Amino acid sequence: MRALVGNEFVSRNGKLVGIHLALRLSAKKPYTYPAMKTIGKALGISPRHVARALKELEDEEWLRVRRQPGRSSVYSLDL
Repeated sequence: MRALVGNEFVSRNGKLVGIHLALRLSAKKPYTYPAMKTIGKALGISPRHVARALKELEDEEWLRVRRQPGRSSVYSLDL
């Protein structure tokens, strides 16, 4: 997480979302699948800002996303 926080190419919201997702992971379950609305509510940002942050983290290769039509996507971090 320190590497993510210290990365100058990731926005503030990107860092917040990345840390939020990292805190939801465990050794038994190295993935998480919260809805964008749930993430936004927890962080006090809009779901649209969450979507942008997730895209940014994916583009910068901090995050892997497995999209599931009609369901929440599954996220795993490359920290």
